[in-house]
Amino acid sequence: MVRKATRLPNGTRISDQVSLGVLTATVPAALVDAVLAETGRQSQRRRQLPARLVVYYVMALALYAQSSYG
Repeated sequence: MVRKATRLPNGTRISDQVSLGVLTATVPAALVDAVLAETGRQSQRRRQLPARLVVYYVMALALYAQSSYG
């Protein structure tokens, strides 16, 4: 099945359309943490953007691959 490219309306940011809450409701933080631990990729230090949030960010990028992430 071919995916049709979609675009957000001009002047709209991806963060205006999708909140982190939608992703965390679908993929619980405990599951993301378990996968990060199992693969040995959990955060080693306290950072401004922890590994769990990077995972959610990458999922959002994948969902809106045709949109700018600026």
